[in-house]
Amino acid sequence: MEPSPVSVANPYSSLYPSPPRVHWALLLVAFLGAAALLYWLGPGKLHDFLSNVLIAVWPIYLCIWIRKIDVRSESLYWALASFATGFLFSWLLWIVVIFEVREELQEHYNHREPVGLRLNWWLSLLFSFVYFQYKLNAIAREKNRSLADSSAAPIREIP
Repeated sequence: MEPSPVSVANPYSSLYPSPPRVHWALLLVAFLGAAALLYWLGPGKLHDFLSNVLIAVWPIYLCIWIRKIDVRSESLYWALASFATGFLFSWLLWIVVIFEVREELQEHYNHREPVGLRLNWWLSLLFSFVYFQYKLNAIAREKNRSLADSSAAPIREIP
């Protein structure tokens, strides 16, 4: 007697939007290029404000995406508060944003879409949103492939 085929459950749900599919290296190059351009061309009076905008663009975008997958998410509020405050206090709030995003990503990808996401504490602190994007890009590719495979599978009728 042949063993019956066991189907592996798809942990991804089409109810939740896929993560942003941007390669982490492209994100890092864009960030460093924009920072260099800002340093070279940035006006003196607006330099600090434009630096804060540059630093906050991708994290705020990521926090908005997290808010789409979990309306209870608080990381967007922390990111906006960090952006709106002064230099020293904004760095302290930025650390809160990093670990809030880390917690929300792990909660989502270990409970609602259980793929077993593990995020290293030190890498989260040191490389924050580039590291998160590295993990999210892999999840986005796998989710798109998995959902495409499940929708393309023909439905067989049992005689």
